[in-house]
Formats: sequence, C-alpha cells, structure tokens
Amino acid sequence: MMMKKRAIAWLIVLAMCISAVPALAANVFLFTEKVINIFEGETYQTTVRREGTYDGDGEIVYTSGKSSVATISADGLVTAIGKGRTEITASLMRNGKRVGQNKATVNVLRAVNKVTLNTGKLSVYDPDDPAVVSQLREPTELRVLVMPAGSTAVLTATCTPEDASDKKTAFTTTDAGVAKVQGTNLRAVQRGECDLIISSVQNPEVTERLRVLVIQPVKSIQIDAGGRKVAAGSTLQLTAACLPNNASIQGVTWTSKTPKIASVDENGLVTGLARGSASIAATAKDGSNTTQTVQIQVTQPVTSISVTTPEVLVTTGRTATAKALARPADATDKTLTWSSSDPSIATVRGNGQVTGVRAGTCTLIATSNSNPEVYATATVVVSQLVTAITNVNDPAELSFRVGESLQTRWTIQPADSTNTTLTFKSNSNKVATVDANGVVTGTGRGKVTITATSKDAGRKSGTVKVEVIQPVTGVKIAKPRYYIQLGYNPSIRAEIQPKNANNQKVYWTSLNEYVASVISNGTNTGRVSGITSGTTLVTAYTEDGGFTASTEIRVGQWNSAVLIEDLRVDETNRIRIVLRNMTPDVTMSKIRYFIYCYDTDGNPFVCNQDGESLYFEGSYRYLLGPYEQTIHGNFDFGNYKIDRELGAVILKVVSWTDDDGVQYTIPDDQSPQRQWTKFINMNPGEGVG
Repeated sequence: MMMKKRAIAWLIVLAMCISAVPALAANVFLFTEKVINIFEGETYQTTVRREGTYDGDGEIVYTSGKSSVATISADGLVTAIGKGRTEITASLMRNGKRVGQNKATVNVLRAVNKVTLNTGKLSVYDPDDPAVVSQLREPTELRVLVMPAGSTAVLTATCTPEDASDKKTAFTTTDAGVAKVQGTNLRAVQRGECDLIISSVQNPEVTERLRVLVIQPVKSIQIDAGGRKVAAGSTLQLTAACLPNNASIQGVTWTSKTPKIASVDENGLVTGLARGSASIAATAKDGSNTTQTVQIQVTQPVTSISVTTPEVLVTTGRTATAKALARPADATDKTLTWSSSDPSIATVRGNGQVTGVRAGTCTLIATSNSNPEVYATATVVVSQLVTAITNVNDPAELSFRVGESLQTRWTIQPADSTNTTLTFKSNSNKVATVDANGVVTGTGRGKVTITATSKDAGRKSGTVKVEVIQPVTGVKIAKPRYYIQLGYNPSIRAEIQPKNANNQKVYWTSLNEYVASVISNGTNTGRVSGITSGTTLVTAYTEDGGFTASTEIRVGQWNSAVLIEDLRVDETNRIRIVLRNMTPDVTMSKIRYFIYCYDTDGNPFVCNQDGESLYFEGSYRYLLGPYEQTIHGNFDFGNYKIDRELGAVILKVVSWTDDDGVQYTIPDDQSPQRQWTKFINMNPGEGVG
C-alpha cells in the first residue's frame, strides 16, 4: 500500500517536470497585420510571418479578392484602387502545391480633401464687409463669424467628397478665453477675437479657418413703417434702428414672413403683392437674433373693369341689366358707379339696371369707387318694338293658281319701329310656300294661312288667308274606242287632269249624231246612245282651259259578234269547242267564256281549282279575223279541274277583245251560249244559265 502511494507521487512530480520544459517551436504562416487600413492611391508593404515547417524554401503567391478595391504585387505590396473592402491572400507553394495559406482584410478609405463650415444659421461676413472691418483689431483674409458676447452657436460642417469614408469633424479655437468650443457648441465668452479651426477627424491636415469676432450685441430694434399700408404693386420704405446705440453692428436683415402677401428687399423696401396682412421682420446682423416685426396691410386696388355686356339691347319702356366686373377678383373695394351719357335715350341705376326711354344709342360708364381713374364703357341701343302687323293685299289678289306667285304686302306699326324685318311662314307647304321676302307660291289646291312675324323682341304677328286654285291641265278618255250595242246607252268617262282640279266641268259632243248621240250635263260622264250601226267620234272638252279628248264610238250588234258553232265532249272526257268571229271588220285577240259542268246524273259539280266553283273560265288567245273559225287545240282552260265523267256542259261567251286591246263585255242576259248533253233525254240540274 505504501509502495502504491509513493509511485503515484512520483508520477505527479514527473508530470510537473515535463510540463515545465519549454514547448517546441510552432508552425506559423500568417500576415503580421490581419486588418490593413489604407487611403485610395496609397501603398502598403505587407509582411508574412513564417515559422516551423513553413520556414525555409517555397514561393509565396499573393492575390486580391477585388482588384477594383486593391491589388497586391508579387512581393506583397498592396496598392489601394477604390473605396471598399477586400481580402488579400498569401499562399505558400512548394513543388506546385499549396502547403500554407493566410488572409488579411484590406479597407480602402476615401480621404477627406475639404471641410466647410455650414454658415446658413450663422452671421458670417466677408473680411472686407464694412459692417465688420471697423470692428477688427487688424485686417484678415479669413471670413468673419460674428457672435454677440454670451451667445452660443451650434456648429456643423460638411466634408468633401460626400462619400468620404469618415466625415467626422472637430472644432477648436485659438483662444478659449474669447470663444470656447464644447463638442459642437461654440460659446462667445467675452468681446475679442480668435480663430475657429474646423478639421477632418480622418484627415486632420484638412482644415478650414474663420475669424471669430465677439461683439456687443443688439438688444432691441425699432421699426418705422409710416402708415403701415401699401397697395398691391406699390412700395413702402421701412427703416430700423438698433439699440443700444453702442451695439457693435447696427445693420439688420429684412425678411417677409408672408412672402405671398408682400416682399421686402435688403434695404427695407416693401412691395405689396396680394391683398392681406404681411408680417415684416428686421433681424440684427450681429448674430444676436434680436428681431422686431411689423404688420403691413396690403390693399388690392381695382386695376381694370371688364364689361361682360359690351352692348346692351333694350326696348322703350323696358329694362335690361348691364354687367361689369372689377378686377382683380380680390380687389379690396369692387363697387362701381354707373352713369349714362344721354339720359333722354336711356337711364341707368347704380346696380346697372338700364331703362329705355326713346329709340337711339348712348354710352354707359362704369367707374370704380375705390379707384376713380379706372372705368369701362358699354353701348346701349334702345329700340322701338313693332306693335301691330296688317296685310294690305287686295282681296282679289289672294286667290291664284298652282304654280303662280303672290307678293304679300304688310303695314307695320308704329312707323318708327326700329327693326321692321319680318319672317314669314305657311301653315301648309303642300298648299303654298312663302319665301323670306313674303312671296307666296302655290304648290297645291287648298286654302292656307300666311303668318308674318316681326323679328324684334316683341314677336308681333299678322296673318292673311290665301286660296290656291288647281287649274285643269288636260283631259283624257280611258279607251281609244268603245263598242256600243245598237239600242243601248252606256256611259263613258273622261278623266280631268289633275284629279284635284277645282273645275271639274266637262262638255260632250258627237261628230255624227245619226250613229250615236251623247247627253252631257257638265259632268265628266257622258251617256252615249247607239242609234244606227256605224262609227262616229265623241269628244269631251273642259270648261277650265278648253282641253279636249276624243274616242271612237262603233255602234253594232256586238252581243252576237261571237258564234258558238260546236260544243261537245269526246270519248276521253275532253271538251271540244268551235267559235267563229261574225263581224265583218273586227279582228279579235281574245274571247273569254265560262263552262258549267254536270255529272252523268245531271247534277252540277265543282270543276274549278278553287275547290268551290261549279264552272271554270276559258279563253281563246289567238287572233281571229272577220268570219274566221277557231283552231282546235288553241283553247286555254285556265282553272279547269275535272275528277269525274261529264254528263253535260254549257258554254257561255262573256267578252271579246279587239286587236288594239279594247274589250267588249257582253251583258249577262245577252251572252251567247250552247249546251251539250251526253244523253238526249238528260236535263241538266237547276242553276244552269
């Protein structure tokens, strides 16, 4: 047990002895400076510490992470290129292999090359300014910072360039007993002079120097503002006195606190700009910040008057309003006074209400009450309205024919009416139109009212009634000839042209009354009586204009002009017809007939395509000369429809037409007809004509 304790103690002593032996040399490869700060354009020689296995042979290769910031040469010389940060690397190379490496940070700084004191809120003068030259002990080339004793100024400065790496500045004075710096505060201790030095913290050699002049401050300012009123566009001179009288610097700086209302120059000359109250301040130039303000009232005078009614039209006994605006819109007093150059023509009240007295022209004057030199004028035209319009045409003139024209004539009252121009209107242009000169032109039969209206404001009107007559322009008879059955007395008709002519009277004559006579009672219808077979000419003539029209009258046995020579139904249930023209001098172009159909029991049946008629219509449409016979197969059965065997048929001729297209219609009770019956003893049913 004792042996074990001794052995343990021995081991502890041995360990302590080993730990006391100096350590073996370490392996070291690193830059002697891990961070290198360097200005743009400068160089820095780096060194690399090599110990242990890194000592001895082997080449060191240098590289830069950003060559735009800094470069490093083969011998470790760093050159600053541009502001920024980069890493440089040293690599130990043996036999083409890297056996060691270390990095360092390079900060490239942008140096301050100029410092400038910010003087915006300081009283700084040029060294030759009269305000400070007499206060300095001796001339200086430095700008002069004036401070009243006991005052404090806050100092700020600007470094150039703006992107310098460190823009901190420091402030010091050459005599802390005159002016003392505490941080950025400069305190004026007592009257005297010293220099203020502003320097760059980063580049202490870059400085700016000013002369500090500690003076007796201004305690109060008295301003003389005269009447304290100025018109916009005019000026007012202000003066200021600095107290006490022994204040070192007596000058003041003038400012307007309401520059939109009034401006002030460096000599205290105020210019009114716009209507309102302006606050003008005088501040001591000595930097004491002693200030006095004065209120100036800027008035806006009327500078012009704009008449919005350059011409006022008014009638006698009536009123109108003249309007004018004083400008500018913000004028202090925009009231106007109105007057008339001739009250016998028109009078005017203060509000511009014009009353017409008699016809004529005069001038209105609107004058500014606040600036009587400013005025404007307007012209007043007083007119006499028309009170009545009367037509004076002779009554006989007021009826005329279509196409003719009439000049209407009118009287206007009173005779001295200003505007005697009239406008005209027709209440029916279909009957008559009227032009701008009152000329009425008939356009259609009828009666129309023409209205004449005064063009003045009274709009008085008068009327006249005009009748337009439609004359007869011609007459015609519908057919070139008429076939009159001997012993008959049909009517023929003449057509007056135009149809709406006022006078519709027509008279008739027959050239040969032995053939045919005509009865006329003054209407457009003549009743013709066929007396003897033959031809004559019947003429119609109009009472208005004497226009005539004639037609040929042929009297004869025209009801029997067509003979039915044959009618039968063949074994195929087809109807066969033979007709003959029995006239000696008429060529027929068409013969019309009806055929009635019966079945084998003698009963009528529907034989028409209309589905209800017991007959159908047929015609022969080929020329048939005098005494000629029809040709089989040329007949037309237009609406024929047979669906059963025919037992009987009846043919009835209803009309014929000559080769000029004149049709003769045979009276129903005189129509030639013929019957065919299949069985001799068959009697067709009732209703067969």
